[in-house]
Amino acid sequence: AVGINAEYGGFSFACSPALVTSLKGSDNTTLGIKMQNYQLQAYNVIDSSFAESMQCVNWISKGAWMGVTTGLLMVVVLVLSVMMLMSVSTPDRFESSKSKCLIIPHEH
Repeated sequence: AVGINAEYGGFSFACSPALVTSLKGSDNTTLGIKMQNYQLQAYNVIDSSFAESMQCVNWISKGAWMGVTTGLLMVVVLVLSVMMLMSVSTPDRFESSKSKCLIIPHEH
């Protein structure tokens, strides 16, 4: 039986910058873990070697993310405002000098 696999030959995740995790104890001692140049691969390990790796760097900068989210917000506001404008309808009756006065009841 042939299985369907989403990965082609495996995929691993590598990080070269240091990763520091620390915990502070009750007696002011600090316990930390520092990892440098590590690589992880969860599945499709062939012959105990890593597959092609993806570096853990940011693909999109913070400024680009801000631009994308601001642009999406502006598009949402534009779409909502156009929908509101399209839902405006004209009155069914108009007041003219020859017809009876138009009275619009209102509540206080």
